[in-house]
Amino acid sequence: MNHLSTRMSSDSSYVASPSVAMPSATSSPRLVVSTHDTTGASLFASDGAVPLFQPLGSSATSFSVFDVRDTVPVNNLDAAHAYPNMIPRCPPNGVIFCLSNIPPKFTVPMHRTLSLDYGVILSGEIDIRLDSGDERTLKAGDFIIQGGVNHQWINKTDDFCRIAFVTVGAKKIELSDGSELEAIEPKRPS
Repeated sequence: MNHLSTRMSSDSSYVASPSVAMPSATSSPRLVVSTHDTTGASLFASDGAVPLFQPLGSSATSFSVFDVRDTVPVNNLDAAHAYPNMIPRCPPNGVIFCLSNIPPKFTVPMHRTLSLDYGVILSGEIDIRLDSGDERTLKAGDFIIQGGVNHQWINKTDDFCRIAFVTVGAKKIELSDGSELEAIEPKRPS
């Protein structure tokens, strides 16, 4: 799967062109972090692979958590760093940047997070099913915004699906009767 790079053309408009092949969804993603030194000059703080975390084994979804901030707005002088052994869960008032790799022919159980999730399908294809039964297919290059919905991911293909997420802590959804929707953790396979 190729990704697109952007270059400036002679007429000052951006042109997308095929570039290097995207890493496989089973490879550890590279994370480059920039920051400032004590004088305010910009510098690269780190550049390296973030291991895939496979809490349910190699045949289930794997995660890479690139950064977690407990509150927003963030302090850009606080170091950003990866969390190699963490299932992505957003702090109530914070933000998280992460990656999910969903294997072929795999279904992530129905779940709800207390967050607003911005997702980009980087590679592969995935179906998202809501608890209403409504379903959509997302492909590489598609974007999704989820507002704390109860959902499941279904990979019906023979290829991995890699999704990047930025999630922001959100208030519980209050229903018309005053009750609130709680987070629902996915049930682990037995």
